[in-house]
Amino acid sequence: MIISGLLRNKNGVMGKYVFGLVFLFMMMSCGEDVDIFVPKSSQAVGGDISRLTSKLKLDFQGDIHYTATCDCNGDKFFEFDKDLVLVIPPQFVDLTQFPCPQSGHYDLEVTVCDTKGEILIAGIPTVSEKNLLESRIEFNVQIKSAGQHVKLGHGKQIRLLVKDPDPRERMELFYGNDTDWLQADGNPDTWDNVSTDDWVLQDSTGGDPVTGFGYSAFSDSTDWINVDVFFTIPVEHRTAVCIELPEEFTNTNTEVFLVFKDYNSVTYMPGDSSTMQFCESYQSTPIGFNVTFVVISEQGEGNYFFAAKEAVITPNMTEYIVPKRTPYEEIKNFIVHL
Repeated sequence: MIISGLLRNKNGVMGKYVFGLVFLFMMMSCGEDVDIFVPKSSQAVGGDISRLTSKLKLDFQGDIHYTATCDCNGDKFFEFDKDLVLVIPPQFVDLTQFPCPQSGHYDLEVTVCDTKGEILIAGIPTVSEKNLLESRIEFNVQIKSAGQHVKLGHGKQIRLLVKDPDPRERMELFYGNDTDWLQADGNPDTWDNVSTDDWVLQDSTGGDPVTGFGYSAFSDSTDWINVDVFFTIPVEHRTAVCIELPEEFTNTNTEVFLVFKDYNSVTYMPGDSSTMQFCESYQSTPIGFNVTFVVISEQGEGNYFFAAKEAVITPNMTEYIVPKRTPYEEIKNFIVHL
């Protein structure tokens, strides 16, 4: 900016001075590149994407977060969201390890994500061991006593019932580990831990029974749980995909997502410092699929940028996107309706 301003004065000594500055600038630019994802090492890049993602997660809490209380003896079922039923077995907690609170119950905290927008906000992409997943539902189950986490007793399992009028074949149970989904049975050759069932549940109070049809599974783990099916896409029909953004959008202030139009799948595209791009790092994106690239960015507190660009995946695809300054409510509304 300083050099371009001085070049407007083209007369006399000033012109020679400017030429010297330009030559010096050109010589300095020939130095060794620094492998960092901040385009101007002498200038701090503003913004912190974690502030925006934390704000979005907080605003989504009311729609995806549920609480309930369960007697210490268990043997109860609970409905969460419109799709999920959890059946708690009798004596589900080892009372010698986690004594029953004075209240006589444990607290259940359940987060349910069954839309693409909710999956995006939850932050665990629908990928398992570098292979793309189509998710039916992701949910997080926490059992607590006075705010402390309580584990299931040895040999105890929670029954998971997921309503679905048109269930898919080859569905599997997965456990989340913050960045990836791992098969609950640890076996890539089997998919027999999720079945399709009708159910009728009746509690001891004699109230109306709860009926449903869909997926049934048993989990010996709490935390993040997922019912998914692997995409069966041959390797030769998959490709790497990258996004390029203007230089002020970096991996400190920006996140990029690949959202599949026809499937309940969302892939995170992390920033790559070696290429200054945001890429689907598993090279597992199916060629020919319809997607939407979603870019969210915070360029200083309360200063938000956003882009959503529809595309069809082509081999070795690189897409250039320019996010625009966008009010927070517009960003949130778009994600809600993904």
